[in-house]
Amino acid sequence: MRMCSFEELSKKEVISCMDCSRLGFIVDINIQLENAQVVSVVVELPVYRFSLKRNTITIPWECIKKIGDDLIIADYILPPRTTDNENKPTLLSRIFKN
Repeated sequence: MRMCSFEELSKKEVISCMDCSRLGFIVDINIQLENAQVVSVVVELPVYRFSLKRNTITIPWECIKKIGDDLIIADYILPPRTTDNENKPTLLSRIFKN
């Protein structure tokens, strides 16, 4: 039986096999205490330009398909992003009111 420490897992990048996107790196693991089984992993999404907020997703352990030497392959796709700015008027629309 092959074993892996949390430190080793956290250095591997999680990739989606659904759309080949980079999901991020594992920052936490959720364990069921009654039977000591891993339930899910918490992955921190990559930080993009000018983003101060760090987002995480929780991937169920059943979605983890393969743990390799450098990568973790997950059968998971990111939900579509929703932005709070969709309904906010832009600077130009406020200047040039109709």
